[in-house]
Amino acid sequence: MGRREDVIGKWSEEKLELLEKYLRAYARIMSSQKRKRRWPEAFHYIDAFAGSGQARAKDEERYIEGSPLRALQCDPPFDCCWFIERSPQRVEKLESLRSQFPNREIIIRQGDCNQILREEIIPQITRQRQHGLVFLDPYGLQVEWETVVALAKAKTFDVFVNFPLMAVTRILKRGQSPEPWAKDLLNKVMGGTDWLQKIYRPSEQLRLFGKQPITRPALKAEQLVQIYADQIFSLFSFVSNPVIMTNSKNAPLYALFLASHNQTAVKIVNDIFSRYERLREVGR
Repeated sequence: MGRREDVIGKWSEEKLELLEKYLRAYARIMSSQKRKRRWPEAFHYIDAFAGSGQARAKDEERYIEGSPLRALQCDPPFDCCWFIERSPQRVEKLESLRSQFPNREIIIRQGDCNQILREEIIPQITRQRQHGLVFLDPYGLQVEWETVVALAKAKTFDVFVNFPLMAVTRILKRGQSPEPWAKDLLNKVMGGTDWLQKIYRPSEQLRLFGKQPITRPALKAEQLVQIYADQIFSLFSFVSNPVIMTNSKNAPLYALFLASHNQTAVKIVNDIFSRYERLREVGR
């Protein structure tokens, strides 16, 4: 039986195109600074959920270059590309990129991105006074808040975040408070659960009938994104405006934004996102 391919929808392809635009802008700026100021000594691309390198379009017979390929094709090139992936099958496909790009430094790590980032990559890049662009594109709620804190404290990383809106809303059931395991998971991912009080409220209808009031979610995707962005802003100096990606049924899936200690970086991303939003409005 053949190995199952990664399959992505149009919204994921658009996400990759937005990432690629910033990858190229970032590489140009870092390369220029490296030549003029001799700092940073090197700049890295770190893909925390690298996948297999390419994916098949959901509704078409064509292949789409994934984030690893887009990073490796950057000109000027990154000094080093780190690819982290849990799946042995995907790691095997990533290994094949070495022969396709023999002149690129490629480091592949299999395992939990939180551990690898905090214990290996962040200390190494920080110690060597280098710079990095980290792409956090989880399959669900895998990115731990402790990892985001470590990236922010290092003050040498731009972090391109793909916040999994749908994964959060799936565990916030209507008509009842979040279960203890859900609170624990959200606390681990979002750095606290005080924000839950902002989106749950007593049911006034049941109160009128003399029944014990229950709680139910009362939020829009934009509110949830803002809650997480505010959390990120407590760590980073600058956070871009978010772009909410939706599926073919217009259901919010995730939100993209950049966190950085550099104002220019966020300005570039805001410009990229603004152009995308205008084109999206025209296409509706």
